[in-house]
Amino acid sequence: MEHHKAILVTCITALLWSICGLNIKLINWVPYAIAGGRSIVAALILTPFILKSKNHRINRYVIGGAVCYAAFNYCFNISTKLATSAIAVMMQYTAPVYVSVLAWIFLKEKITKADIVSIICVIVGMLLFVFDGAAGGSALGKGIAVLNGIFFAGMSIFLRFQKDGNPVMSMYLGNVISGIIGIPLIASAGMPDTKSFLLLILAGVLCGSTYAVYAIASTGLSALETVLLPIIDPVMNPVWVFLFLGEIPGILSIIGSVIVLISVTARVIYGLKTEHT
Repeated sequence: MEHHKAILVTCITALLWSICGLNIKLINWVPYAIAGGRSIVAALILTPFILKSKNHRINRYVIGGAVCYAAFNYCFNISTKLATSAIAVMMQYTAPVYVSVLAWIFLKEKITKADIVSIICVIVGMLLFVFDGAAGGSALGKGIAVLNGIFFAGMSIFLRFQKDGNPVMSMYLGNVISGIIGIPLIASAGMPDTKSFLLLILAGVLCGSTYAVYAIASTGLSALETVLLPIIDPVMNPVWVFLFLGEIPGILSIIGSVIVLISVTARVIYGLKTEHT
């Protein structure tokens, strides 16, 4: 894909990701049923991409990435319902910090001083989220939100092990696993109303199609652009929820968001610069 087209497509993709929090909030259904239903639709969307792929090999890394993705899917949906959308999505974007720790453990990559500083900053931001009583949402929802970044980071590590494989297979199997787990949960929850059902289909289509489109667009981007352009997601996600639902994060959560965004972005930029020096 040409560079300017790749930038435009990635920005649009990140913008579509940003409405996921609003989408989930608008669905009048229990969160675990939303997670399962969304994955069923996403798996159907991704099936043609998998069938066209020449590499269908499944190994422990593919399975590990799929399990982490499925866990992330449930944690994100539940935390979005039980806490604010801002907290749920910001905790997802703490993943680079966890990646640095997991890479040190499993990939034997060195932890730098920059890693340590960013980890401390993110922890401070997370604590502001958790202890912000004005942010709304339950303590359980905030606790589950912390897992968003951890499982997203685990998924990233397993994808890095698949250098010569087909990483999209992990996303596909992750949705299949999540969908299968969701079947009995959906049965116990009962069917949602028509509006919620249509929003659920939209959520699944967004989930499945955007990951595939992002993978294609990334071939025309630099490493820095691939990492930084999706920052549109955590910036715009709480904006949509505020405009349409009036959900306002507490002041401590806003400060925590700024700390997390700055620390993660600065760490990524620093890391990419050092790679080219």
